[in-house]
Amino acid sequence: MARATFASLIACTALAQTPAPAPAAIPRLAEPAVASYVSQRINGKPLPMTDRVSDDNGVQYLIEFDQLILSILPRHEFRAALKYRQTLASKGARMGQDPLQKMLVYGTWSVVGSQLRFVPDPKRGGNGLKILTGTFSAREIDVPFDYRNGTVSRHASVILLRDDNIF
Repeated sequence: MARATFASLIACTALAQTPAPAPAAIPRLAEPAVASYVSQRINGKPLPMTDRVSDDNGVQYLIEFDQLILSILPRHEFRAALKYRQTLASKGARMGQDPLQKMLVYGTWSVVGSQLRFVPDPKRGGNGLKILTGTFSAREIDVPFDYRNGTVSRHASVILLRDDNIF
């Protein structure tokens, strides 16, 4: 009986000293999935998000970001559809409720290292727009961008989540 206990002890000690296999590394996606991604937040705030500023003369500027749908298309192309509101009011005037505007931009995308790079096509809605570089995971794309509201320049970041119900 003592011999069996001693043998069991040696076997348990040997198992305890055997290093556990390393956890399998989560493979990094080579590219984002061909799918549609819908904006959820800008700078951590849920959409619609409103940005209001006044200049030195009291002129009020309002931008409201309502929705962005980013479609990652085959052949490394993208389509970005933005709905937003832009309103201007003179000093002391009440801010109106202008209709939503739509902007549609096409272009190409590429993966550079661990980043996702968007190059707008100037002939397809991207004239005057800058190249944007963001990051991606299996279900999320995060893209920082700059915009101007009146005389104020802002830096923001939009988080888009994959939505398989949008074509």
